[in-house]
Amino acid sequence: MPQPPSRLPPLTWWGTMRWAALGALLPTRRDLLVVELGCGLGAFGARLASTYARYAGVEPDAASAAVARERVAPWAGLVVPSVADLPAGEAGLLCAFEVLEHLPDDAGELRRWCRLAAPGALVVLSVPAEPRRFGPWDEKVGHLRRYSRETVAELFRAAGVEPVRVVHYGYPFGYALEAARNAVARRHADEVRGVPVNRRTESSGRQRQARSAAMGALRAGVSRPFLAWQGRHPDRGPGIVALGRVTGDA
Repeated sequence: MPQPPSRLPPLTWWGTMRWAALGALLPTRRDLLVVELGCGLGAFGARLASTYARYAGVEPDAASAAVARERVAPWAGLVVPSVADLPAGEAGLLCAFEVLEHLPDDAGELRRWCRLAAPGALVVLSVPAEPRRFGPWDEKVGHLRRYSRETVAELFRAAGVEPVRVVHYGYPFGYALEAARNAVARRHADEVRGVPVNRRTESSGRQRQARSAAMGALRAGVSRPFLAWQGRHPDRGPGIVALGRVTGDA
């Protein structure tokens, strides 16, 4: 059974908006193996593990994986360093939240991940939206690109995934948050200059995390009116969430 919010790790501002947007995309079937690629510190992983029958997260960053492992353990969830540690052809739901924008070959990686999928499995992902908004924070955390709804649909098809729904999230609050993040990144630009993209990516999942359950609850409360606004404008916002179904045609 899903756990009450007090039992789950706090979410960031962005995580709060993203999780709300994902609500309409996640399957209602509970007897699934869920595999989350790049599970970070496990805030979403704990929510998925508490909801579905089986959960496995993939996280190559050892520091993040250690935290995620503790967070999903109450529901017998697993965290492994590589997709090679998981069986092929069994996952009913593949998830990747804020991962593909870090990868040079995003379509190729998604296609390889889909080898883990059972026939007809669902794919749910999130990525930063609006390529023209690529800015200092994207550079700081190792993003290689941002996406439009059209390029997400193309990415799905290139990986053998049929697009089902692709929508924006984060309107209007996300634009203010993004402006603040870009301002912070500009002030610290010298710290990342010359740092390889893969090293920026490794630490990106630990950026701007909520430090306590109380802070997470405060963020959830403050975000509530913005989440209602976000839900009425699925064509706007600096983030994208997407649902697809594996066809195996790639």
